[in-house]
Amino acid sequence: MSIILITGASDGIGLEAAQQLAQQGHELVLHARSAEKSQHARASVLCTAHNAIIHTAHAELADLASVLQMANDLNTRLPRLDVLINNAGVYMTERKLSRDGVEMTLAVNHLAHYLLTALLLPLLRKSPEPRVVTVSSVAHMGGRIDFNNLNSEQRFDAYYAYANSKLANALFAAELARREPWLASNSLHPGVIDTKLLHTGFDMTGSKVTDGALTPVFLATSATVKGVSGKYFDHCKATPAAASVNDVALAKQLWQWSENTIGRIFNL
Repeated sequence: MSIILITGASDGIGLEAAQQLAQQGHELVLHARSAEKSQHARASVLCTAHNAIIHTAHAELADLASVLQMANDLNTRLPRLDVLINNAGVYMTERKLSRDGVEMTLAVNHLAHYLLTALLLPLLRKSPEPRVVTVSSVAHMGGRIDFNNLNSEQRFDAYYAYANSKLANALFAAELARREPWLASNSLHPGVIDTKLLHTGFDMTGSKVTDGALTPVFLATSATVKGVSGKYFDHCKATPAAASVNDVALAKQLWQWSENTIGRIFNL
């Protein structure tokens, strides 16, 4: 069975995915913002999967030093990592900056996962079939990467910031697939799911979280997608993403921006 790390596993799609994966017998690492939240998630999963092997990890994704600390800890603790599910996400109704000075939506949804993935590549290399699953959204189709306004310096619109971050997720997954052909990197739309993010951002209800977990669990475990990489999935099927996701130059520019931003933050 696989060792699978899920970010944002304390509620919503992340917690439901953990429940499903634990019941399949996989060894899990559940990430949350705090040790207390990750322990609570672990206890919740163990209620239905009593014999599951579950580790916890915590990091504030809006603080890249915290992400670095968690990654270093996991690189020490784990023998390998088979699957990384980049699931955590936020929807900000007003402009706020992360501790590192990055607009919060982009910082949490994209930049933290960019850094975490990069730091965990050594663990993923130890897996015979490594996979990185990045939760994007159909909202990515409304995004547009404007490098003059990535931090919403000139203007802030909550939906625009969210859609941009989800486009960044899809671009990141596609570029990772090109740069690291030894692993499978795919992004997905989980559906319009009844989570706190949906309530905050859209003031509506959606489908059950059991439905939202289906595609990330499928991409993390299914033999039918073994070796499949660089695709965007919806309802467990590869489907066309926005045309901009296939813009290789744009993906490379976003990757370079991410790398440069992290270098500035850590004075590299």
